[in-house]
Amino acid sequence: MRHTRRTVGGAGEGKTDVKIRQIIAIAALISGSAGAAAPPPVTAVDFGPQTLTLINSYRTSRGLSPLAENATLKALALQHSRYQAARRTISHDGYRQRSAQAKAAGLSGLCTENVGIRYRNAQHLFSGWRNSRAHNQNLLRPDMRYAGVAVVGDYATFFACG
Repeated sequence: MRHTRRTVGGAGEGKTDVKIRQIIAIAALISGSAGAAAPPPVTAVDFGPQTLTLINSYRTSRGLSPLAENATLKALALQHSRYQAARRTISHDGYRQRSAQAKAAGLSGLCTENVGIRYRNAQHLFSGWRNSRAHNQNLLRPDMRYAGVAVVGDYATFFACG
């Protein structure tokens, strides 16, 4: 077996070698940028409170009582939206822990949660949840009395308890 030693960029390098190096460099740049996800766009404002207003109007139009905004539930929703944004993924991770924290704060251990991603504003987010059968059921649960809604970047969380 014959081994050859080639110096990169040396005087003996031909046009073909230079072209191959250029192609490899371009491919490396493209693959590096394709694998790196752009950071999620950050909403300028948390439109969670406006979303809760829309949810409450919807609930009262259906004969249900509005949900009272609760600082503990708002904090739990904010914490979960931050968690999702940091991981750039939508999830219900930690739902049982959030329910336990709500119960420890004196609320019912009976809770519900909706999450969402890439909604532009409160109306868009509310409509997305209202038009989804399972999410809509959570919005209209008659046994819920308190809620918090928070949006961080592209990630939204609605957390409500009885």
